[in-house]
Amino acid sequence: MTSVVYITMSSWIQEVSESDCRTSYEVNEILVSCSTDACESVQIAESEVYGRMLFLDGELQSTSADEHIYHETLVHPLLASIPPSSYHHDAGLRVLVVGGGEGATVREVVKWAPEHVDWVDIDEELVLLCEERLGYATGLRNHQAVTYHAADIRVVLPTLGTYDAIILDLPDPDGDTGYLYSEDFWTDLRSHLSETGRLVTHCGPVRPFGSIGAGFQRILNVEAMPFDVSGFYTQSIPSFQGEWGFWMWCPEADGPFRFVDRPFVPPERARVADRAQILAWASPSLVWRTAVASATAGDE
Repeated sequence: MTSVVYITMSSWIQEVSESDCRTSYEVNEILVSCSTDACESVQIAESEVYGRMLFLDGELQSTSADEHIYHETLVHPLLASIPPSSYHHDAGLRVLVVGGGEGATVREVVKWAPEHVDWVDIDEELVLLCEERLGYATGLRNHQAVTYHAADIRVVLPTLGTYDAIILDLPDPDGDTGYLYSEDFWTDLRSHLSETGRLVTHCGPVRPFGSIGAGFQRILNVEAMPFDVSGFYTQSIPSFQGEWGFWMWCPEADGPFRFVDRPFVPPERARVADRAQILAWASPSLVWRTAVASATAGDE
């Protein structure tokens, strides 16, 4: 890891991404500016509006003010959709988390008292830095149910077992991501899902018109896990300056949100994903139903 730099003056960070949107954030301090073996640029800054902010290679990843919105939206609909009676292992829920260096995705998973969580993130330097400087999930690597793998998912996946849930918290699915989001990637992941298992990923920034977004289009075209419109949902995230897309997949024909017809109990400590909110994600607004229908019709 390169040197850590402390800058104590008001300045602006210009976000650089594959999106057609460019956003500048005013920050009071840049607490960390470094690189890791897996990331050319890591910045952690302090903002009056958003608190601690994490930027990787110029893209905002999360902020302490609203990271819980993103992470609860990613995790809780998926885990709420899996009735305990369908867990593949008698001992309980088994989950694979890929990415999520801040630790917050795994933090939300352990609220469901899983039997086992495999957490795979190639960038151990970043994981340790986030634990120290962000503090979203301090000590989580030592949780009794969690096994952290500082490894490339392509290398470690063949050594892993079968899961009731796979949660992807990776960079946006746009641009050149190599193995990640490739057809081989999806095929390999599917082979590690139980017969009733399910997967969730974010789709990056979305808008309810046109192609919806580059990430959405890439997810839409996955052959190994055919797109099911019923698994798509969105959530506004203030620090991301707009709407963010998410997509759940499961092999059942009735779709991943089938749990709306049965009782389910979200985790007690949820700040966003209570029962009403999860049901709202399962019933998107007209503008999004229309947009997704239009986008998927154009793909046929």
